[in-house]
Amino acid sequence: MVALVLLGMPQPSHAQHKIIPVDQIKPGMKGYGLTVFRGTVPEKFNVEVVDVVPNFLLRQNIILIQCSHPITDKAGVIGGMSGSPIFINGKLAGALAYGWQFNKEALAGVTPIGPMFDITRRKQRGSTVQNPFEKLALFKTPRQMAEAYISETFFSKFASNPRSNLVPARTPLSLSGFTGESWKMVEDALSPFGMDPMQGGGSGATEEGPDTFVDGGAIGVQMIRGDLSATGIGTVTTTYNGQVLAFGHPMFNMGENHLPVTTAKIHTVIASLARSSKLGRPLREIGSLVQDRAAGISARTDLRASMIPVTFHIHDTRSDFDDTYHVEVANRQWLTPRLIHSALIQFIQHACSDATDLSASIHGKIKIAGRPVFTLDDHGVSRKGLAPLVGYFRPAAVVNAILTNPFEDASIESIEFDVTLDYGLSFSYLKGAYMTAANPLPGDIVNIHARLVDYGGKESVLSIPFQIPAGTQGKKIKISVGGGNDILPVVPTPESLDDLLRNVQQYYPANAIVITVEVPSETLNVRGRVLYDLPASAASALAPVAGDDESKSYKTKQTEVYPVETIVSGEHTIQVTVGRRTK
Repeated sequence: MVALVLLGMPQPSHAQHKIIPVDQIKPGMKGYGLTVFRGTVPEKFNVEVVDVVPNFLLRQNIILIQCSHPITDKAGVIGGMSGSPIFINGKLAGALAYGWQFNKEALAGVTPIGPMFDITRRKQRGSTVQNPFEKLALFKTPRQMAEAYISETFFSKFASNPRSNLVPARTPLSLSGFTGESWKMVEDALSPFGMDPMQGGGSGATEEGPDTFVDGGAIGVQMIRGDLSATGIGTVTTTYNGQVLAFGHPMFNMGENHLPVTTAKIHTVIASLARSSKLGRPLREIGSLVQDRAAGISARTDLRASMIPVTFHIHDTRSDFDDTYHVEVANRQWLTPRLIHSALIQFIQHACSDATDLSASIHGKIKIAGRPVFTLDDHGVSRKGLAPLVGYFRPAAVVNAILTNPFEDASIESIEFDVTLDYGLSFSYLKGAYMTAANPLPGDIVNIHARLVDYGGKESVLSIPFQIPAGTQGKKIKISVGGGNDILPVVPTPESLDDLLRNVQQYYPANAIVITVEVPSETLNVRGRVLYDLPASAASALAPVAGDDESKSYKTKQTEVYPVETIVSGEHTIQVTVGRRTK
């Protein structure tokens, strides 16, 4: 039955090339390969079969070959040759994909063409958004997001002893516009996947270059394009019926994957004792990656992958400087926040590299498909310029939560950041807080005295009227006084993406003093809503509706927000017992 099913599956047309099965390949057989050493036109290099290594990977043999060409004789197996088609006795055998580090000879491993064709037989699910159901971590940093996914990759199995192991040929990562810290962030995120960052140039959004893929031609897989560009460079193995096979090893090994693919230009080959590599850049977008698996990648020229447009506008109030930057980033859950973070760092380094005292206001707009524009604001101060604040931008951090939400596939259509800079530190810290009334009564208006120390050491006392909540007679209450970033609101456990977005917007402005009073209370979290001040009988009756895992003991919070002229940091607590009114 299995055989009949396989026979009934659509088979790729091999009319372009005759295929030589791996079991017909013997040591000493000769042939040639195709790859681009400079420009866009593939060149031939000679090969001779050394042997076949059975079951090198699960159900996958490797063909060992010796390469011969003036460039490979000098540089060995070159990063970017991955996917180069290898022909034995005039028939397509597979794709050059593996090599040794520090190897003195151009000895390479070839992925047989059979497993590569098997990639195209998979039916596409059609989704362009991955959605692993994981424990929700609302403001996980971009670095944590990346580390969660790269801790164990296809390439890590080869990393224990790369000098002696046959390892996947490294993929040159052509970077344009990145420098310093932003370069390092991209490198940290992508080098575990066998990518080596190289300054390659190009914006990645041109109408220049070939408009078709050819066997042995250079192919680029884009992750960011526009004012910045990041593109993995490899080689096309073969094409047929609008489909493209390349690399001979995975890019991320994440299965169905959708990223733009382009033709590419190779500037030159950089020979190295450790690891030689092609230096190239992306040209014309002509398709979309669709599969990314152990035997290689496949793309289709009739599809286009969606990217997320990101706009960054910056205004410097001191110099009246304005500038706007644009990029499009890959729509991948684990990769998107990291790319956005690195892009923001680079834009800031270009627009305002001043390492000085400043205050910043950030306004973010995120367009989620099928929903109104979602807005978030943030404020921050820094002694070393704007760059150290980027990791704390609330509008950037929330992208993680949206893309990894466990409720539905969420597609982000666009992101905008508007940053206003004001040089100097508009900042105070809360040195203390006290209340003169020892035993206030319910409903009394009392003064909370906040002792603030601004930058420079000047101390002031701000008196804020605050009403003691009704129904607290005889109870010991806790009054918290703090800056907006130090007091966290109580939010219910989200049960939908809308709940999550609503929770994200529940925060207090940084340039405010927030006063909360906590009173012991019976509270339940039911269907995404927190129910406060329940009588004991009601709490008992509703507990089954909430469920054991949703029933929690909360304390009611009464909150007042008092705007001030500076960003306030710090938190202090006042505990007081409320008196009883006598008749």
